[in-house]
Amino acid sequence: MDRIDDMDSQSLDPSKVSTWLDNNPDFLHDYLKKLQIQRRRTSLLSDKSGLLLANFNTTCHKKYSTQDINFPEPLSSPNSNSSKLAKYSSPNSNPSSLKSLPLFLNSTSLNPSFSEPNLPPINQSDQLEHENIKKQVSRDKFRQLSLYEKMYTLVKCLYQSLDLKTTCKKILNTVSLLLDADRCSLFLVVDENESETSEEEMNGIANGKVLVSVVFDAKSHSLNKFVKNYAFDSMDDGCGDDDDGEQIKIPYGKGIVGYVASTGESVNIPDAYNDPRFNATIDQKTGYKTKSILCLPILNENGQCIAVAEAINKIGDESELEENNNSEEFSFTKEDEEIFAKFMPFISIAIRNSNLYSQSQKEAQTNKVLLELATIVFDESASTVDHLVSRILFNSIFLLECENCQVILFNTNVSGKSNTGVVFPRRPSFQDINKYFDRVYELNYNDLKIDKNFSREILVKSKVPNFTIDSPELSIINTVSHSGEILNVQNAKDDIRFSHFAEMTNTQSFLCIPVTNCSDQVVALILACNKIKNSTLNYFSKSDINVAEAFALFCGIGIQNIMMYEKVVRAMNMQQVALDVLSYHVSSNQDEVDRLTKEEIPEAHELGLYSFFFDENTLDDIGTLKACISMFGELELVEKFNIPYDVLCRFFLTVKKNYRPVAYHNWRHGFNVMSAMFTIITTGQFKNVFNDLEILSLLIACICHDLDHRGTTNNFQIKIQSPLAKLYTTSTMEHHHFNQCIVILHNNVNNILTNLTSVQHSTAIDLIEKAILATDLALHFKHIDKFIEKSQSPTKAVFETTSDKELLLNILMTACDLSGGAKPWQCHYRLSQLVSSEFFSEGDLEKEKFKQEPIDSMNRSKSDKLPQMQIQFLQSVCVPMYHSLSLCNPLLMPMLDGCNSNIEQWQKLIQTQNDNKPNNEIN
Repeated sequence: MDRIDDMDSQSLDPSKVSTWLDNNPDFLHDYLKKLQIQRRRTSLLSDKSGLLLANFNTTCHKKYSTQDINFPEPLSSPNSNSSKLAKYSSPNSNPSSLKSLPLFLNSTSLNPSFSEPNLPPINQSDQLEHENIKKQVSRDKFRQLSLYEKMYTLVKCLYQSLDLKTTCKKILNTVSLLLDADRCSLFLVVDENESETSEEEMNGIANGKVLVSVVFDAKSHSLNKFVKNYAFDSMDDGCGDDDDGEQIKIPYGKGIVGYVASTGESVNIPDAYNDPRFNATIDQKTGYKTKSILCLPILNENGQCIAVAEAINKIGDESELEENNNSEEFSFTKEDEEIFAKFMPFISIAIRNSNLYSQSQKEAQTNKVLLELATIVFDESASTVDHLVSRILFNSIFLLECENCQVILFNTNVSGKSNTGVVFPRRPSFQDINKYFDRVYELNYNDLKIDKNFSREILVKSKVPNFTIDSPELSIINTVSHSGEILNVQNAKDDIRFSHFAEMTNTQSFLCIPVTNCSDQVVALILACNKIKNSTLNYFSKSDINVAEAFALFCGIGIQNIMMYEKVVRAMNMQQVALDVLSYHVSSNQDEVDRLTKEEIPEAHELGLYSFFFDENTLDDIGTLKACISMFGELELVEKFNIPYDVLCRFFLTVKKNYRPVAYHNWRHGFNVMSAMFTIITTGQFKNVFNDLEILSLLIACICHDLDHRGTTNNFQIKIQSPLAKLYTTSTMEHHHFNQCIVILHNNVNNILTNLTSVQHSTAIDLIEKAILATDLALHFKHIDKFIEKSQSPTKAVFETTSDKELLLNILMTACDLSGGAKPWQCHYRLSQLVSSEFFSEGDLEKEKFKQEPIDSMNRSKSDKLPQMQIQFLQSVCVPMYHSLSLCNPLLMPMLDGCNSNIEQWQKLIQTQNDNKPNNEIN
């Protein structure tokens, strides 16, 4: 078969081409199918609707003539239908009948489309010829379509986009073609119950509803351009950039559009100026004269009006205008009304789908933003206020579709009335205006564009607040900070409260969102100004407010969390500075160290340190320091751990300096406990149980176990809710003692652990902590039962496992802490008086602060019961402990004997007191 491309284009006869195609339907079918795969290679037949297919024959006739071509013999086909094919190929056939061609599936869009012939590539001159042909398409072509074909065209127009504004533009362009209207507008019904409006506006709004122009006064030049480029795939390019002008808002029930929306009735007005409902304001502003109007309601599935479509000024084609010398005024007909009414359900569906799609997109974006904010909240260590606010600004602009957004952070520490929720005063003075603000951030929509893309990594730097008493923003700040409610102003220029702000900042509408903390205190404001130009509305809607409320909640949590984290970091830095200063001042001075290093250190046996009955009262303060050094030397700890001698001296001097001068829990008590541990280790021969590092740790724990003791118990600290009790909820004072020990050791001039390996250092610190916490009597009662059970077992003298050794450590620390109960009577009685004095002082504080009687052991008025209370304490606490220790190690029997001896002395004292009392008092 000869190819048609090989024929002389000047000799092609259209009638022969038609005849040949009639006789070869399979060829035509296969040829069109092949060209379907190569679609859109040229712009001649660019639309799937088939509207321009009418030009196919004309173009082929001009490009390929069949006058001098000898066609091959027609191919016979038993299934051919000549008459049917003739309709397709005849030059006189109705071009719209091409709609009957079989449908093929577009592999790229998966949308059904009519098969479209695609011509071979053409040169530039041919392209210009094709463009001229396209311009010949007029409204007549559209009029020639059947009602079904027009409806199909409209449906295709609607399903191609889910964007509301794009869909509305397509609707108006299609309606214009349907009705031959010069201009069209589409108004959506909007509920404004939740928004801020002035009293004048509310007077004209029924039930809070208004009609807002989505596309207003679409002009004929854009429609003509649409007709000339009537290919729906390119319609967005042809009409999408038209400026729709200022957005119009019409009160519900007012004017022709408002009447149609409120009544649900269609209106066809031949002469607008003769209708009392017509408002000529727009005509006066634009200079355009409205003549005829066709206005129909668009109803949803429930019969409610959701929009109003308005067509203005019926026009005719060029031939009709020439015949009437451009003087004839046209009006919309009954047929126009019927056609328009048939298309309303499709428009309603399109608007509804666009709204649903927009809402779902906004919900998805909102959820994404809230999730991102939640992530920032729980990832505070990697964030700062600048990072968080930058995210808030970025997401506010896209969630609320605004041109400008500010975040204003309040200084919540400036007001002493934080419980009121108000930080900013109603009438701030000029001098103190900026002290109420912490930081100010601002971001513009255009600032986000980098190479035509949006960057989420923009870090907005804060600005120092620089407000004056005349700053226009103060009116908004004052209103929102005191009300604590979202402020939505649709027309700021018409609101007397904010007209100055609108004029100074060129703001039409704004939305101000208060951000509160957990105490319902306004800590920040988010101020969004002016909707971006391509948004559906030019003011912030109810859905924007709903999004803003949820968004503000997360912002409040995030801002409070991040600011709290910054405060913690700042407090930690301040604490470190304070510790450095404290370490310097609590450390002993060099003169004291030099004097102590020059002192001669006596042997431990000379001081009586090996005896369980050693009395610290025989030594002065310098003597106690030399005794501490002697104990370290006797156990060879200085040599084994390479402790510098001057550092050792400074360590003991610093520890002594950090004990407060309270009655009992002072430096001498710490020294007593350390000497008792030395005696147990040496005389009790526990050197075989503990290694050198453990012995070093135990001695350090003993001398430091009551550092910075305030002369009160843990219970008292908890009752008064002291900072220590808030910092340490259990073993309050013991944790504080350990912390003070670490502060001293962290200072290099006092650190006797400086030459330990990292493993040794970690082990030593862990043992010191456990040993100091073990001096809490509340924990002792948890340990003693296990130890008594251990002392009665066959392995009572064996402490090889870690748990057994830790249990022994806990009991020995308590035994040394209470070793005063095992001292000789004179020493024991003196120490008992000191303990009672300290307890009575605490009782006096409780009585003064809480207005209630303290327990007997702390009640000064019950001092005569001291012997009975001492006997009870020794028998219930000390005797069981020392008895169990003596069972495990008989060398510790002197401690049990001393304790029992002191009980006897207390009993004698009670007997003496009773003998000296009158008989009536004894009875």
